[in-house]
Amino acid sequence: MTGLKPIAAAVTAALLSCTVVAPSHAQNAEAMSSPAYLDLAWSDLLPEGEAQRISELQQLQALQNGFDHFGTEAMPQIQTFNVVEELDGRRVRLGGYVLPFDFTGSRQITRFLLVPYVGACIHVPPPPPNQLVFVTTEEPVEVSGLWDPVFAEGIMRTARHDNELGDTAYTLELISLTPYES
Repeated sequence: MTGLKPIAAAVTAALLSCTVVAPSHAQNAEAMSSPAYLDLAWSDLLPEGEAQRISELQQLQALQNGFDHFGTEAMPQIQTFNVVEELDGRRVRLGGYVLPFDFTGSRQITRFLLVPYVGACIHVPPPPPNQLVFVTTEEPVEVSGLWDPVFAEGIMRTARHDNELGDTAYTLELISLTPYES
């Protein structure tokens, strides 16, 4: 059982290392943002103390269910919907990867999950809901590659969205989707 602690710690570290900018809270990110939007890191979506809570929940889940990264069964998502309320209604920019709900040959999409790292899906433990963002747009956007990092800019809502790919604690009303450039 003690062998699972390093695995849970590694998953938590991976979640928290998926940042676009360095600040640990949305208030600190404001100083690094342009006047047009608040530039966020994935860690900015976690309320105070949430990273520790997620780590503990992941350890408990691994002890109860086992940990199979290579299985074909969907792994349960840790259901923590705690959010940073100050982000609600703010125009933000967040870097990540597109996981579309409907990907057709035209590559045009109107809804997708913005995820913090490549391969975030239901076959490995998916990130908790407060580390996934449900993105919607009225005008379809074109996605060139599923593994290409992007910046999603839009109005952030602290609105839960349950779906087949991974439940989310945040919703983004997309304004623009651009390639990630460091």
